[in-house]
Amino acid sequence: MGMRGYYFAMDNNLVQQVAAGDIALKSLKIDDYPGLDIDRSWEAIHFLLCGDISDGAAPLGYVVPLTSDKGIDFGAFGAFSLRAEQVTEALQAMSELDEAELRMRYDFPAMLKDEVYPLEPDTVTDEDKDEFFAYMLQHFNEIRRFYSQTVAEGKGLIFYIF
Repeated sequence: MGMRGYYFAMDNNLVQQVAAGDIALKSLKIDDYPGLDIDRSWEAIHFLLCGDISDGAAPLGYVVPLTSDKGIDFGAFGAFSLRAEQVTEALQAMSELDEAELRMRYDFPAMLKDEVYPLEPDTVTDEDKDEFFAYMLQHFNEIRRFYSQTVAEGKGLIFYIF
């Protein structure tokens, strides 16, 4: 099954309370909030946008927020929060990236070399390059739609890996 990335949107004040530790994320019923499952594409999309597997610079680092210093205690891998204004910044940055721009950023050999999840260097070949880009692009477009809806509602979000 693998590690999957999941977003859910919630009231900005609630996101801030969770991030501050005032409310435990595990006490919330996540299914009550609008969400998006991005399958196993999370690290690859972060790498595509930021050139690294974690700690990408804002605002593209907000698209798949993987930071080593601001995690929330949740599940096996923790969770990451974005305030409404950070979601807005990320959406603006994503809006400037079309498929051609993303293809220019796409460095499949570097992803293999850095063992970007979910690629398995021992089983992936160069023939998988276009298929993998299409997989990331599909999920990137879904993230953009989800962020657009989240921004329209003035919400923040939580991202976690399960």
